[in-house]
Amino acid sequence: MPFSRSISAIILVEHFLQMSFHGGVAETILFEKWRINNTQGMIGSVIGVILLTALYEGLKSYREYLFAHTTFLRKNHQKKSRKYVNSNYDFRKVLTIFYYVVYYYSALLFSGVHFFQTFLHVIQVVLGYFLMFIFMTYNYWLCIAVGTGTALGYWLFQWEKANNENTDCCT
Repeated sequence: MPFSRSISAIILVEHFLQMSFHGGVAETILFEKWRINNTQGMIGSVIGVILLTALYEGLKSYREYLFAHTTFLRKNHQKKSRKYVNSNYDFRKVLTIFYYVVYYYSALLFSGVHFFQTFLHVIQVVLGYFLMFIFMTYNYWLCIAVGTGTALGYWLFQWEKANNENTDCCT
């Protein structure tokens, strides 16, 4: 009796933890509530995953835009402050500049834009992990959906990319 239980447990585990690419429509995606077992459910899930992945690419593009825009403003502001550094040095000017730099950078750290960028970063990382878990179902329909959504998102949001830097897959 114990032998047959262990065999059935192994078969059950192998069914839920398939470590090779497979097809089919019976999947649990991310949560127990997102369980599909028919073709319509798989088609809807594939469309949802494509949209989720395109949203991820759009969020990544928007974060890059915000970063580039705030960096430009910061550099422009620093150019204005450097003209004071190159003038005659006396102790009061140095203290004033030091106070200005400390105040300026602490204002940047606690600015609304920085909090917003931090919030968007957290959303992007969580979304990236969700997409990774979806891919790790190894259902080739869902894997193709992740790839298609990435291509769609890049096509929609990265066509006017300002720089040509190579970015990580999850940032």
